[in-house]
Amino acid sequence: MAVTRRTVAAVGLYSIGIRGIEMEDLFALSTAYQIPFLHLRGGQRGFDLARRDTTTLDRWACRAQSSPPITAVTADLDLADFNRPGTQAYRRANAELDRLADATALLGTHSVRLLARRVIEQREWAGIALPNLAQYGMTTLIELHDPAWFTGQPLASMAAYLDRVEGLALLIDTAQVHSAYLRAGSLNSLGDDLAALERHTRVVHISDNGYGLTGGGHRIVAQTFGRAGDDGHVEVAFEWTGADRSVQECMSRYRYAVRWWRSSLEAGP
Repeated sequence: MAVTRRTVAAVGLYSIGIRGIEMEDLFALSTAYQIPFLHLRGGQRGFDLARRDTTTLDRWACRAQSSPPITAVTADLDLADFNRPGTQAYRRANAELDRLADATALLGTHSVRLLARRVIEQREWAGIALPNLAQYGMTTLIELHDPAWFTGQPLASMAAYLDRVEGLALLIDTAQVHSAYLRAGSLNSLGDDLAALERHTRVVHISDNGYGLTGGGHRIVAQTFGRAGDDGHVEVAFEWTGADRSVQECMSRYRYAVRWWRSSLEAGP
């Protein structure tokens, strides 16, 4: 996935932070606040792109050409849904991802994210078969959504899978890393683990779940990936999942997150 350089420490916005916003309003908001790019919640709990008609998608695609781009779309699908090809569950997940990727391609997006809500057991890896979205010009992002991923064997297994399967990359969420830090109690080992994932990481979400960005896990992500985000190797966006998902609260948190990220880059390691 090629991420072009935009501005120094550019930070996009993930639409999950504004509850109930319509697409046209999201485009207008991103333009008004000069947000450089958007990440879109694309599954059934979001804009449900896979079930939108072509007329609607074409209208949004046209609007996107004159607005900050949608560079990533998130699916509700899970990595574990793509276990054991040939089963009915696998076929359903594959069809859903195919529909979502087809719709997403119309918007000019370059990546689709899957969640990894739980650690994949060693015996399961042989049955994991993710479809290659290269035909749509996209990368499949995997978001490590369980703090247990950031430990020895699970992390090594994920890195090995990424090494052998083309078209995949990671989305690192600072809140998940902070949860891992609270479990581990050590920044040194966690920092080493994250550094090992740097070459596989294409997106970072500065993730504020209502408790702010002051914890050690957030800092170690900024230290590990900050310069990569600055030079365009990693795309950085803000994710707000606190209780108040109003436009006003989300944008207040967004502005704070941008300042925090930029100050983290200036502070250095």
